[in-house]
Amino acid sequence: MALSVSRRLLRRFGSLSAPFRASHDSHGVASGNVLFPPKGESSLVACRRLLSTILTPDSSDSTFPADLLSKKAVQRPERSIGLYQDLVIPVTNFLNEDKGLMVLAGDVFDVPIRKDIIHRVVRWQLAKRQQGTHSTKTISEVSGTGRKPWPQKGTGRARHGTLRGPQFRGGAVMHGPKPRSHAIKVNKKVRRLGLKVALTARAAEGKASLSLSLSLSLSCLCKISMYFHPLLLVFEDLEIPTHKTKHIVNCYNQMENTKKVLLVDGGPINEKLKLATQNLHYVNVLPSIGLNVYSILLHDTLVMTRDAVNKIVERMHTPINR
Repeated sequence: MALSVSRRLLRRFGSLSAPFRASHDSHGVASGNVLFPPKGESSLVACRRLLSTILTPDSSDSTFPADLLSKKAVQRPERSIGLYQDLVIPVTNFLNEDKGLMVLAGDVFDVPIRKDIIHRVVRWQLAKRQQGTHSTKTISEVSGTGRKPWPQKGTGRARHGTLRGPQFRGGAVMHGPKPRSHAIKVNKKVRRLGLKVALTARAAEGKASLSLSLSLSLSCLCKISMYFHPLLLVFEDLEIPTHKTKHIVNCYNQMENTKKVLLVDGGPINEKLKLATQNLHYVNVLPSIGLNVYSILLHDTLVMTRDAVNKIVERMHTPINR
């Protein structure tokens, strides 16, 4: 009885292994089969070679039918923010040409989001940029006579000693504002952290940055950037062929769901770019030394050049002078 069962199992395995061997030999992916490997090769080696085969829609030697493989771009899962991981982002230009990839430092573009730090830095910026030139005149600064307007008694009117008082027209202002500085103190570490948090927020909202640990090809990155609208773009440079405004307008119209754009260059701003953007209220240009938290928050799309990213990272890594 046991002998008949074993023969039956062998016949069944033999019938299954025949097409398996034939299909692999015909396509040339893995010679031999797993159940009966060729002489001198173990079944473990055969399984390992078979499992290491990569099946893609463009593979002509795969045993799996190519028409059944999905040709859609693979969408990555949501990454966690604030893990200080280096990010990879595609680099392009105004002509939408492929310029390779760039690695964004994790300690600058992937820090924990701190709304309280953003609030403190924005308050510091708005307070520091106030001119503080408001001024009013006190009773000693108002021009006019110092004579007593009427006698103390006998007229039936209220007693007064001067016409330059605050109760008279053209008189002084009591406890009015005087020129002063509205600046508040915020430590350099907090200001630097605020800029890091703002850059992290723009990189995270775009969903186009990928963790460096993911080994994805350039074509896959370009496909993913088509599905997710990046709020942080990296350009090779900000060179434009002409100073005409219509060139910047055409580039702006190609960006989806964009209201205001901030262009950041590493060095002095190109004169052609100045002329092309000075008439557009929704496109602003800054050098990397002038990049700040408030400007990043005012614009929903941030465009930085390679040089600007390198200078920002270098600035963030520079020790703070005490």
